[in-house]
Amino acid sequence: MSHTFVGRANEMGQVKAFLSKPSPAVGVVYGRRRIGKSLLIRKALEGRPALTFEGVEGQSKKQQLAAFVFQLKRQAGKAATGETAKSWRDALFLLHPILKRRPACIVLDEFQWMANYRREIVSDLKMVWDQYFSKITGVKLILCGSIASFMTTKVVRSSALYGRTDLELHLKGFHLDETRQMLPGKGLDEVIEACLYFNGVPKYLELLRGYSSVRSAVEELAFRENGYFLEEYDRIFTSHFGRNPDFRKIVAALAAYPQGLFRRQLAQRAGVDMGGSLSEHLADLESAGFISSVVPFDKNDESRLITYYLSDPYMRFYFSFIKPNLRKIRAGAPRDIFARLSQTGRFHAWRGKAFEHLCIAHARRIAEILGFSGVDFVFGPYFRAPGRDATGLQVDLLFSRADNVLTLCEMKCSAAPVGASVVKEVEKKVSLLQRAFPSKTIQRVLVIHGAPSADLIRSGYFYRIIKAEELAGSFRQT
Repeated sequence: MSHTFVGRANEMGQVKAFLSKPSPAVGVVYGRRRIGKSLLIRKALEGRPALTFEGVEGQSKKQQLAAFVFQLKRQAGKAATGETAKSWRDALFLLHPILKRRPACIVLDEFQWMANYRREIVSDLKMVWDQYFSKITGVKLILCGSIASFMTTKVVRSSALYGRTDLELHLKGFHLDETRQMLPGKGLDEVIEACLYFNGVPKYLELLRGYSSVRSAVEELAFRENGYFLEEYDRIFTSHFGRNPDFRKIVAALAAYPQGLFRRQLAQRAGVDMGGSLSEHLADLESAGFISSVVPFDKNDESRLITYYLSDPYMRFYFSFIKPNLRKIRAGAPRDIFARLSQTGRFHAWRGKAFEHLCIAHARRIAEILGFSGVDFVFGPYFRAPGRDATGLQVDLLFSRADNVLTLCEMKCSAAPVGASVVKEVEKKVSLLQRAFPSKTIQRVLVIHGAPSADLIRSGYFYRIIKAEELAGSFRQT
């Protein structure tokens, strides 16, 4: 099996269980590009009859229909010779005689391109499925797409297919334990480093595999004139969002404010209109996993106290170090540009913040380590805007538990031992939380990539000090 699937056993099992159903069924698989959707489906379909069609990026409906018929002829041979289609209803119905002879799984990949981001194909698909395909035992349909917002709102929860899907699978980046399987022979420090830059995206991890170290790979792939990661930012936006400049403006604004921005602040900084399109753009970016939104746990979902921040590691890395050096790189920068950057205080500060994001992504693992994963909880960054006393509060990871405990997690990433000075830093946050939630017990936890100093251990201040290797589960450094 491909190394891409060392961490996809659960997802593979779900797809195979779906395919094994004797009755007709519809499945939806989505996730950002480079995440391994198509390969997962292809692996699951090995040994099973299938007809696979892929949408063509940036093409009109007429061209999408022509591409569909072309792909059908390549797979069905004489059965489809000379066929044409002027509508999706006509195009999809071309499959009917083929499926009657040999039931198969139909895969419509990059479905948002095939649909031109419109609902029309979904309605036609429903009609053809209900009246024809669903009456053939063993036929399956998998819709696969890169735009999560399109796949959920216009497909899964559309009026045409609502309640009709038997599988909904959202693929995300690998966690630490899966990433280390993608990078055999690499130690814990390098596995963490890879996640800090690339968030466990399988395609990115595969690119790192052929290099002696993660940093040498980053030097070559991100800081050379023809490096893959030099152009990846533009490729992401073109494939996900076309050429709408507002998406780039929003991401650039959030990149400049790592602590996040309120909606009004974001609109002002990005220079985009506060109207309805902003909500749609934010939803699209968030569903793709590029940005995240946070509402304090003590506020309802309709609260205006919502902060948006850039959550995609590659984009944070791109804006911090690749983009500012683009001109220099394209002009033939020295071969050690990243080695030099990685020695700066700015890089170490960025790395510390990136480690905080990594811990948030592993929040459920932290709950397991602390022994409260069986208790209902919500988690995420917690903040309070400065009041009349000008005292604000920012906690990077806070669990609000059903057992009336608030678990405050402080995260530190440091080459030097983490000293007892962190106690004073955390105690300020604790006092503010106690004032805001006097009936709650506050549990203090430190998560570190590095080592605690002897005086910090002796202080006994923290309920638990979690080391980064614990986040990786069964990871064993070799």
